[in-house]
Amino acid sequence: MRITLLGHGKTGKIVEKVASQKGDTIVHIVTRQNSTSDIGFQEEWIKNTDVLIDFSVAGAVLDNVRNAVQVKCPIVVGTTGWDSQLDEVRDLVEKGSGACVASSNFSVGVQSLFYLARQASRLLSRLQEFHPFIVESHHCQKVDAPSGTALSLQRILQENYSSDIPVSSVRAGFFPGTHVVGFDSPVDTLTLEHTARSRQGFAAGAILAAEWIQGRQGFFDFEEVLFGEEND
Repeated sequence: MRITLLGHGKTGKIVEKVASQKGDTIVHIVTRQNSTSDIGFQEEWIKNTDVLIDFSVAGAVLDNVRNAVQVKCPIVVGTTGWDSQLDEVRDLVEKGSGACVASSNFSVGVQSLFYLARQASRLLSRLQEFHPFIVESHHCQKVDAPSGTALSLQRILQENYSSDIPVSSVRAGFFPGTHVVGFDSPVDTLTLEHTARSRQGFAAGAILAAEWIQGRQGFFDFEEVLFGEEND
């Protein structure tokens, strides 16, 4: 698979490494220094590309997806912090007959947390004494708070709760990320927790999504890639 990488920060560099280990080829790396809004230029390097993988910055996502749709190239978006533009991006892909997998977190472990949180909320929302909550912790250099993953978890729980789901965020130290979904009652507490040990899981998941999106059309979440119709 021939990949053009949008963004070459910490996660982007790991995507490059994991792709190489799997036998894929990074044909282009687009950074702030060599990017351009000129679609003609992008068509030149897109000719030898099977898929775009975006781990850039939130402010670039809309343009990156728009360009991908225009040149008919599938795109995988792992950048976070652009939740306010989600509906606009989805509409852009669907109206332009594009192909996109977007997720706040491409870790298979986190996607399993999403799945389990959905099942738990379906069950416990029937019992008034259980109150849901989310706590997330990340290293002090992470910019967005709450994290994109925490916001995704909040949306999942909100499917079964009419009241707002509280989210608490911590930015300190060096750990890659911990997310806790809890349901608290007067007599007991149920918690589901995921802790990332490295960004390699995000990179491997993004490449899996890049393989899956080949030949498809539409806007998809990574949860759909892994679990398909199981969440219906």
